Amino acid sequence: MRLWPDGSPIRVHADEAERPLAFTWHGVTHRVTSIEDVREPRLDWWSVTGEVHRVYYLVITNQDLIVEIFRDVPTGAWFVSRQFD
Repeated sequence: MRLWPDGSPIRVHADEAERPLAFTWHGVTHRVTSIEDVREPRLDWWSVTGEVHRVYYLVITNQDLIVEIFRDVPTGAWFVSRQFD
């Protein structure tokens, strides 16, 4: 497994409910064929800098890539957080 604690930026095409349909990462577009898990933890609510609000999706792509991606809710930016072998 590879991990990007701060996320690796991606461009995402999402549906009206903000679920990812496809994403582009390092110049390659991946179509999401399956969303295996969704979680929305509220992180760092105790922090002086404030709460981190993200929605995480564990997805499988048309190229059999298994990754966890997330949307930073306040900014709308998307990132890859983990890639599974």
